[in-house]
Amino acid sequence: MDIQSNIDTIAQHLASIAGDVDLLVLPEMFLTGFNMEASSAAIAEDHLAIEKLTQLAKKFNTGIIGSLAISEMSSYYNRVLLITNDGIVGRYDKQYLFTPSGENKAFSKKYPTRLIEYKGWKILPQVCYDLRFPENVRSIDHADLIIYMANWPKGRIHHWNALLKARAIENQCYVIGCNRIGRDDNGWEFPGHSQVIAYNGNESMINENDNSTTKLELPALVDYRTKYPFWKDK
Repeated sequence: MDIQSNIDTIAQHLASIAGDVDLLVLPEMFLTGFNMEASSAAIAEDHLAIEKLTQLAKKFNTGIIGSLAISEMSSYYNRVLLITNDGIVGRYDKQYLFTPSGENKAFSKKYPTRLIEYKGWKILPQVCYDLRFPENVRSIDHADLIIYMANWPKGRIHHWNALLKARAIENQCYVIGCNRIGRDDNGWEFPGHSQVIAYNGNESMINENDNSTTKLELPALVDYRTKYPFWKDK
């Protein structure tokens, strides 16, 4: 719940990256931690924290994407925002709310599954529990990159690893999974396993509380889809 500390951490990570990056990916509810106390965790889109993130995007000439608890018209949303030097340029609300934690009672959904165009890429944002429902992404054609932002616990991390790879292979696109690390006050442990998976299922993984940079190649993706046009038979 320490928003300023989390913003400072983001700034430190950006400052430590050598060279330019196009997009910084952050985990689910990255400003507050996963929190079902929606009224205390949620901020409005005109909150100072969003302004500070926009300033970071300008300073480092990058996009920032992750999910936050957002308040709007007396409702609350687990919402992905894509923030650039122009401010908020894309939104998506988590569609499959995690009923075992009561998320479905605390949060609503307004912005459906949709592609966000960014620097020539068609990006499809998703959040945590959405990963268990492949129909949520199969309904959208030709995403170049699917990004999952999550609070995925250690006990089911083998599901996370398997399903992320499946989403990349079956949709013939890049997949990024960004998961939190640490232990919360309820004793749940989160082991990371953040990873980038290519359209052919090849993967790289990071398990530390750190940053990692990866270069994605759009021409290589197009060539692969041309060589193996499985998507045409959907």
